[in-house]
Amino acid sequence: MTRHAATSRRLGAGLLATLPAWLVAHLVVLLVCRQISPGDVLGPLYVWDTHWYLAEADGMAHGTAVFTDQTGAGGLAHFFPLTSLATAGLTVVTRLPTAFVLFAFSWTMSLLFGALVYLIALTETEDEGTARRAAWLSQLAPGAFVLVMGYTEPLAGVLAAGYFLAVRRGRPGWAVALGLLAGVSRPTGVVLALFGLIEAIRRAYRSDWRPRSILSGLAQAAAPLIGLGGYLLYCQLHFGDWILPYAQQVTGGNRGSVAQNPLGTFQYLAQSGYPYGGQILLTSAICALIALAGLIACLLKLPISYTAWSAVMFWLGITSPLFTSEPRYLAALFPLLIALAVVARRWWQWYPLLALNTGMLAWVAWLALSWHQVA
Repeated sequence: MTRHAATSRRLGAGLLATLPAWLVAHLVVLLVCRQISPGDVLGPLYVWDTHWYLAEADGMAHGTAVFTDQTGAGGLAHFFPLTSLATAGLTVVTRLPTAFVLFAFSWTMSLLFGALVYLIALTETEDEGTARRAAWLSQLAPGAFVLVMGYTEPLAGVLAAGYFLAVRRGRPGWAVALGLLAGVSRPTGVVLALFGLIEAIRRAYRSDWRPRSILSGLAQAAAPLIGLGGYLLYCQLHFGDWILPYAQQVTGGNRGSVAQNPLGTFQYLAQSGYPYGGQILLTSAICALIALAGLIACLLKLPISYTAWSAVMFWLGITSPLFTSEPRYLAALFPLLIALAVVARRWWQWYPLLALNTGMLAWVAWLALSWHQVA
């Protein structure tokens, strides 16, 4: 069997392993939507950022305004364009409604994301049971409800997981291509460069620092940075502000700041009487503890490059003001999910972990889709 055929077979196995969890996750989220809005089950899926991605894609597909909100041109620059571009392109080709295409694309990418997580777990552990468990967690982690929405997480997850696979398997062409796209997929896509750099150093060391190995590794590590640079250049040319996407991220209506002390956030939510503050606090704490357990397991069970990338992303998740979107940030950290799947081998470990994640998925989805916690 050729290398390509073997990869295709494993990818097919990953899709089949992910499909039941994908169906369960969609069922759970749609049941939550039905509870929130019995007369319009799909309505809650359009809240928060989904309607912005839909507006962007619709504008791109039909030649109307893009990156424009009530503040004017450039007001949506912090919505990195790749998901909207892909949706717009498919809308033009298929001539289907943009909303249908956005959800179809996002749901397809979420299934593929689980299959790639399966492949990574299988590559690193050579254990199919671990790979299946990791695929299930990719769909049922508490913040994975956004994989059912029209968000950028499904595509960004595919690109990040694909980048990890390509780098670890020594596919520099694929790694560069996926890294470039990842840099345009979401504000944190550039952090993948850290993983690429650590792997580049490791490979260069093993090859006795041969120039070809060094150059290949540096190209792979630089790809997310170059992808991001291309988008920032676009912002400079069109809006006169190359840092606009990140400047918007730290405004009051968005993330609010680069990082906020999570202990201060904890105290504020506990004492201020903030609406649904107690529920947000408890939910965020449970999500953080699950992710922290995964981070420790990742440090012990997976290569250090996995832990380095995950640690930075974990920090970005728990330092979001008021724990805004913290569950979805943490759900995207697939190395932690793989590590949890590695250690939860026995039934008395796995089924409680799965039940905890699935229950939290429903609860986090309810908080977010009911407009109580920012998704």
